[in-house]
Amino acid sequence: MYSTIFIGIFLGTLLFFVASDKVKAESKPRWLQKMARKPVFARILGTLIFVACWAVVACLQGLGSGTFAMVGYLMASYSLLVLLRPLHTVNTTSLAAVAVAALLLETLIF
Repeated sequence: MYSTIFIGIFLGTLLFFVASDKVKAESKPRWLQKMARKPVFARILGTLIFVACWAVVACLQGLGSGTFAMVGYLMASYSLLVLLRPLHTVNTTSLAAVAVAALLLETLIF
């Protein structure tokens, strides 16, 4: 459950990254460059993803600790994006592989 939430938060972070005017066009992932042409739509979609993930975390952990956890998830996701994006390791294949591996581990362990 938490890995799915974090992957959603990371996708929201990617949408905000793509919508930024300070990021050069060649630094944006190819599969999100269409979204970069409409930055308002990308920001709205990213915000909706963040709110949905926050609501799930708040339901699982309570309002106070869920909000604190969401801030931690956001910091971790932006740090991960800043770390991995210059290496060009954030693409569809790697995100899908991480999502499948996390879901398998989460299902098998918990």
